[in-house]
Amino acid sequence: MDALFCAGLSVIEWQGLSMQDNAARFIYSPWQILSVLFSLQYALVKFYRIFIYHRYLSPFRHLPGPTDNHFFFGQAINLIKAKSPPELYVKWMKDFPDAPIIRYLTFANTEVLVCNSLNSFKDVLQTNCYAFQKPDRWQRMMVEITGKGVLSLEGNEHRQHRKMLGGAFSTFNVRKLEPVFRSKTKELGDVLDQAIKAGSAVIDCTEVFSKATLDIIGVTVLGVELANLKSVGSGDQVRDPLNQPDGHGEFTFHDAYEIIFSQSFLGKVLFFANAFVPTRWLPLEANREFAFATKQLRAVLTELIRDRYNQFHEAIVTGKYENMAKDSKDLLSYVVEESMPGGPAEGIAEENLLGHLLQFMAGGHATSADTITWCVYTLATRQDIQETLRVEIAKLASTKPDLEFSDVDSLPYLQNFVKEVLRLYAPSTSHHRQAGQDITIDGMFVPKGTIFDIIPAMPMLNPMVWGDDAHIADPTRWDRLTPEQASPYAFEPFSNGPRMCIGKGYAMMEVKIIVVELVRRFRFFAVDKPFTIENPGFALRPNGMEVRVQRIVT
Repeated sequence: MDALFCAGLSVIEWQGLSMQDNAARFIYSPWQILSVLFSLQYALVKFYRIFIYHRYLSPFRHLPGPTDNHFFFGQAINLIKAKSPPELYVKWMKDFPDAPIIRYLTFANTEVLVCNSLNSFKDVLQTNCYAFQKPDRWQRMMVEITGKGVLSLEGNEHRQHRKMLGGAFSTFNVRKLEPVFRSKTKELGDVLDQAIKAGSAVIDCTEVFSKATLDIIGVTVLGVELANLKSVGSGDQVRDPLNQPDGHGEFTFHDAYEIIFSQSFLGKVLFFANAFVPTRWLPLEANREFAFATKQLRAVLTELIRDRYNQFHEAIVTGKYENMAKDSKDLLSYVVEESMPGGPAEGIAEENLLGHLLQFMAGGHATSADTITWCVYTLATRQDIQETLRVEIAKLASTKPDLEFSDVDSLPYLQNFVKEVLRLYAPSTSHHRQAGQDITIDGMFVPKGTIFDIIPAMPMLNPMVWGDDAHIADPTRWDRLTPEQASPYAFEPFSNGPRMCIGKGYAMMEVKIIVVELVRRFRFFAVDKPFTIENPGFALRPNGMEVRVQRIVT
């Protein structure tokens, strides 16, 4: 907008000059004059935006917020250097506990508002949900990865696609995935058994559980076996058609997936910087690999979508559609089934379905893997919690050895434990919204274009909401919630409102089934070894987190 404004103003000024008897018009060409006018005005506008507006004229200049800003990057460098993605936000929440909204500066001193009170979370996520949209910078950064799926859609288009996907993520359809979760969880336990027998009783949680959940994603989302778990602790990986290198011999499906969703530090810097200034054109190996991997992953998924449609159409022609639909046990098949004539997803575009798959994979894999990792970490570092959970599971298993999810889902301490882990270690670290119109948030006027950061960890670690022990794991707290703690906006691992995570039921089933199986078969112990948390990042993903595993002898 600034460039257009300056360009238009330059044209008007040049026309004014051309009407005067000015020697400059005879010495310089019109393009030279226009270029000088544009450059000077654009530089002045940017100087005003970067160094003047936020300090002296912004309506938000009096809001509380950090003051240790870089003269140009604001808090951007501090956020990257923090020990974890939400660390600084949580610090600001504690520094300004009574502030409904906090302000900080980022690249080029751009102002960002951060929800701090429960009312501000409610106003942004629920009351005025569709008055907000994804910021332009988020679109520049994410759409090349996530495509045009439900996460990146806005307004009526988002409502329409949530309705289209509602059937696929219904409780009935998610419960049909239970045999897959149970089978893959047993396979995970067998892998840990083999590691123990081979003398590798210490495991890297992130590696093991990332491979396990990616295998689950392959079957439950795509209907394809990826067999990543079979590579844990060995140099060999069982290949399936998706995991064969393409015709150029460059990447397997898993390679491409890892390059996109588990980028190197340089890749992440380029990824986040691209939100503010174009970086993908830089002739760097990280950019070349990212571009090729993105293209390949999209091509593979597009082929899967078309093959699944062909299978359903063939089933209709041969009279086998009802049996095929009945036997479907993956989300891709569910959505294709719903898109058949007369279905709620009829008319869904291939581009949107591709975007949905990319987002299901990114969200369902990373967040589930990280949640299970933090569950095991909590068990390993808190033996009292581990033993209490094991006793509850054993008591139920003594009456019904072959536990179904309905049994597992009824365990109160398990429910409290998973919720407490999600509260302490929110798998999704941030959501970003931009006001699409003038609006009022927690009593404060917010003009169109204002950017908000929504940080789930802020209300979930707030001592004013959860008490002075907010940072300590205590599953029993869920049995004695105060009215404020019982607010949906005090617990936001899946966000809230119309844009709440559509896969919440899927994730809770997966995590609970895996935790129960692991606790029944193994004991976990802490390892005296430091670990780090990936930053920058949208997930709370630990690096180098190890635990010692011991088989329970029955």
